[in-house]
Amino acid sequence: MKSFPVNTYGADTRLALRLLYVLSRRGSNQFDDALRHVETYQKKKLAALLRLFEHSYSGQKYALNKTTRYEEFSSKTPVTTYKDWENIVVAQKSGNSPQLTSQRCERYQPTSGSSSKMKWIPYTPAFLSELDQAISPLLVDAFRSYPGMLNGKHYWSLSWIPTHLRTTIAPDANDDLKLLPWWKRLFMNLTMAVPTEVSYASTSEGSMISSLAHLLSCRNLSLISVWSPTFAINMVEQIGRHRHELVDILKYGSWGERTRELFHIPCPRSPETAEILSSFGPEIDADNLTNLWPQLSVVSSWDTSSSRIWADELKKLFPQASFLAKGLWATEGVVTIPYQGLYPLAVTSHFYEFLDPETGKIYPAWDLNEGQIVKPLLTTGSGFIRYDLNDRVRVSGFLHACPCFEFLGRMEGVDMTGEKLTPDIAADVIKKTGRHFNLKALTLVATPGVSGNGEKPRYNLLCESEKNEHLEKEVGVYAEGLLDESFHYKLAAEIGQLDSLRVIFHPECRKVYQKRNENRGMILGDMKIEPLALWTENDMAFMKILLSDPHTNPNSHMKGD
Repeated sequence: MKSFPVNTYGADTRLALRLLYVLSRRGSNQFDDALRHVETYQKKKLAALLRLFEHSYSGQKYALNKTTRYEEFSSKTPVTTYKDWENIVVAQKSGNSPQLTSQRCERYQPTSGSSSKMKWIPYTPAFLSELDQAISPLLVDAFRSYPGMLNGKHYWSLSWIPTHLRTTIAPDANDDLKLLPWWKRLFMNLTMAVPTEVSYASTSEGSMISSLAHLLSCRNLSLISVWSPTFAINMVEQIGRHRHELVDILKYGSWGERTRELFHIPCPRSPETAEILSSFGPEIDADNLTNLWPQLSVVSSWDTSSSRIWADELKKLFPQASFLAKGLWATEGVVTIPYQGLYPLAVTSHFYEFLDPETGKIYPAWDLNEGQIVKPLLTTGSGFIRYDLNDRVRVSGFLHACPCFEFLGRMEGVDMTGEKLTPDIAADVIKKTGRHFNLKALTLVATPGVSGNGEKPRYNLLCESEKNEHLEKEVGVYAEGLLDESFHYKLAAEIGQLDSLRVIFHPECRKVYQKRNENRGMILGDMKIEPLALWTENDMAFMKILLSDPHTNPNSHMKGD
């Protein structure tokens, strides 16, 4: 098997990064101009998209063409969700002929949805160009703010496909470099610590082990970029768990027992790293990580909403590095990017509007005010029009004339680690589980874990029933099987970001649930048991009651405040 030694000096990497910086400046300069002229750039973007839609399904349905003005566009077209586009996406995907836009689409990116367990997002050439319009200013600003990034290799973890889908979809659905223009792919390939071939492993574990081996061999690693902080934390835990295997891989430059699965991936060899790693125990700490990656300059992940406590844990693991928080970026499009210490709208990417969920009024990007809480609507080169991401954001201020945003969370759904569960999915699990076992399954409660003690985020199915440990386990296996049908839940569980589903039987769980809501100021008469809820650390007293023996203190739920 071919193996290769580590280039610890990285002159070619530094050159590639500097060229990438220089060639991205054009897009960054355009973004700088757009920050000052939001209305002008947004109306130009809408006009370009309408030319793309003119002879499409949407153009014909809503009588849209290149001369349609914004006021007419807003009056003709409704707010949409994936359900509105699903049939035509499926028809376009199966027939391979353009219907949503005038462009042929060769790539469909999978993600989860509320009304369907799988969504396929068309990544047309126009849409890929829109994503690149956000990537260029993001890269330039990051290089300027953190020059240490220019001195070593980078790790970008974006799309991870669960094992069960790896034989049914195109292999390059895992390859995020395919999202970039050819020249950017060329330079990024020269700067990546982990080769793209790891995404083609047949299992998630194979991808993880091969990724870790390459990361550990990269002594000049300068950037770790992930979406969920729990993903990076899990990778560190996997280093400890598989350290003996990783030592052998790095010492001999061979995949060993994994050769059959990973034969197509070049195996790194680094006796130096193997010796360092062999001195570690199963618990990998900040000192260990500093020894492994002394040049690490930046760690980047989400740090808003329920990710905040895990981002804090991630920062503790990498004290040698600065932390760069992510903007709001979905499979369907990008909303904000980190730029000059703020999170402005990615104003050169898509056409944006914002729905006020209280009044139903829709605002264009140039007509927002600070403090507004709104939902982003995206019209993009994929062919989606006024697409509701179902996210809640607050206008936190402005960068020149461009609105900046703070992500507040998903509307109704729960998204602790990127699992994107929705009330529809939870209701389906509750209904099927209750019917299958003839029991009263009430609600699915998400708990984000407790920072510092190793407890991971997880879901808890509350059932109004007497304690029965054997049946709880049986129900758990069945209900988790239903949850695994949701793409992002399966992925988050498979790579260790979520702990396994916990089923809790308690004869008074409904009363405990209601008491918890009363404590939060809700009126009992107006209260209904929601299929999906997020309980924070402040609610753990109520979870403790549910996990205790209900017969030791039958009135304990009344003291749970």
